[in-house]
Amino acid sequence: MNEFRRLAAKIDQHMQQLAAQGVSEAHAVINRMMGYVPDLHRIWVGTTDQQLMALSREFPGFYRYARIMEEASEAERNKASRPYDGMAEFSEQHKQMGAQLLTTAATLERGYQAFRASGNLQVFRPQLDELGRLHRQWLSDLDAFKDSLRAQGAEPKVLEYVNEVFGRLVEHIKQLAG
Repeated sequence: MNEFRRLAAKIDQHMQQLAAQGVSEAHAVINRMMGYVPDLHRIWVGTTDQQLMALSREFPGFYRYARIMEEASEAERNKASRPYDGMAEFSEQHKQMGAQLLTTAATLERGYQAFRASGNLQVFRPQLDELGRLHRQWLSDLDAFKDSLRAQGAEPKVLEYVNEVFGRLVEHIKQLAG
C-alpha cells in the first residue's frame, strides 16, 4: 500500500500545482497529466475498493484526477467512433515503452515545475543539468519508440496518433525547461 500512497501523493501534488496555476478544465488537466496515466492504472488495478477509497479520501487531488479520467474514459467508450478504431493494438514491448515514456514525461514535468517554483535556479544547477540530460534521453527514447513502430510496420494513422499525444508533452516540457 505504501507504493500506491506514494503514487497517489505524486498525482495529488501535481493536481494541486495545476489548481494553483488555474488549470481546472478536464481537457486541460488530461493533457497536463498524461504522464500519470500509468501510475493511475497501477493504483486502479493494484488496490482493493477499500484501499482506493482510502487513497481518495487522503489525496483529494488524486481523487479528482481519477474522476476526470474515469469520466473521460466513459465518454470515449460511448462515442460512435474514435480516431483509433481499427488500429492494431501495440505489442507488449511497445505498450511498456509507451508507459515508460509517459512516466518519464511526468518526472520531467514535476522536476521542471519544482525548480521553477524554487525561484533561484542557479542554486540547483547540478540537478537542472541532470534533468536536462534526462530530457535529452527522453527525446531520444521517444524517437527510438517511433522508429521501432515504423520498423514494425505501424500504420500511418498509428504514428499520427502517437505524434499527437507525445507532441503535446514534448511542447509542454520544452516550455517548462525554458
